Amino acid sequence: MKSAIAIARRFNPAVGAWLVALSGGRLHILLSRTLRLRRLAGAMLHGTLTPPSPVRLQIETTDVCNLRCIHCTRETLDGMNTLTVGFDAFARTVSEIAPFYVTMNGLGEPLVDRTIIKKLGFLHGRGIRTSMPTNGTYIRRHKRDELAAELPDVLQLSIDGATKASFEAIRKLGDFDNIIENYRSICAMRADGKTRPHTTIRVLCALQRANLHDYREMYRLYKSLRSVDSFNLVAVFDYDAEGSSYAGLVPSADEVLALHREIDIAISAATETDEELFYRNWRKVSAEWLRSKNPNRIDPETNTAPCTVPWYSTYIDAKGRVYPCCYLTATEHVMGQLQADGSGFPTIWSGAKYRGFRSQLMTARPTLSGCRTCPRNDDRVLTTLSKLGPLLPKPILDDAPQGG
Repeated sequence: MKSAIAIARRFNPAVGAWLVALSGGRLHILLSRTLRLRRLAGAMLHGTLTPPSPVRLQIETTDVCNLRCIHCTRETLDGMNTLTVGFDAFARTVSEIAPFYVTMNGLGEPLVDRTIIKKLGFLHGRGIRTSMPTNGTYIRRHKRDELAAELPDVLQLSIDGATKASFEAIRKLGDFDNIIENYRSICAMRADGKTRPHTTIRVLCALQRANLHDYREMYRLYKSLRSVDSFNLVAVFDYDAEGSSYAGLVPSADEVLALHREIDIAISAATETDEELFYRNWRKVSAEWLRSKNPNRIDPETNTAPCTVPWYSTYIDAKGRVYPCCYLTATEHVMGQLQADGSGFPTIWSGAKYRGFRSQLMTARPTLSGCRTCPRNDDRVLTTLSKLGPLLPKPILDDAPQGG
């Protein structure tokens, strides 16, 4: 198996990387996962109401967070800072699902979880790819070395301000100097080959009024972090149904236009191509606010776009509640609760509530809260799968979509 991957990497690095990601370098895992992907693709294409176990798991290992970020939805929810999932419960859930990819992400800070490193090791030992965000507070002392040894396949560093003033105005209770130093330390360890190999480190910045003019400082900060693979900038929008919860975070059109006049000068004066591209991206992302109040907002009454997420992915919060996806946590769409009723995940995944949700999503999406206002559209995914139709298994008669 290793020789086959080595050959694939030599002639097609992308294919070789994909084989490693899918199999963890183990032939029996590659074969079983390939067959499962085939069954899953058939279930997605034909709308099977009971698909194979999801290949992606997003799990909130803790709902505890030490910061109070002004753009975080947890600040509008009750029942936070209460639970951390124990290792045994986590391992049991992962074993039941057998996912290919696990995202250790919810509304808590993963490194608050004292068993997070053990959990990462458990996943890596089973050839499961991992991703995890962090606010950086706890990448220090022994936790830093433990994290380095079990570094997720993708580690996301949250940096929402490039100056102490902007950072701490957004990430309240955060210490800018200490957090950036912690980021520098883990990046340096990876650059020096002192972390788990073949990993990626990314920076994520939520662009908003408080950091609107941080582009120069952010570029310098980003470039000063050794071994960072990418910088992702996303504009904050008010996704609240009433349009009020986060309205104060979004700059006005005049503020954005003033930024553009300023940043155009910086683009012209940039002496490096990377710097110019960074500023252009900052301008492009901020321009999203000029197109409409929310460019992703659609008409909920006519939203019938297909969504395949409940066929291949699931989200479980720290309380053991199972949702079709993480964007539905403030809705009534709880598919079940682990251990609460004695049911494990397979029972919930194939249960009447999940089956009914999938059917309703296909036939009556405008009636589903959360889904009706979501911009997700998997038309292209299904078009691609339709080209593979003859190679994919078809559903049994009693598992066809209900209601038309």
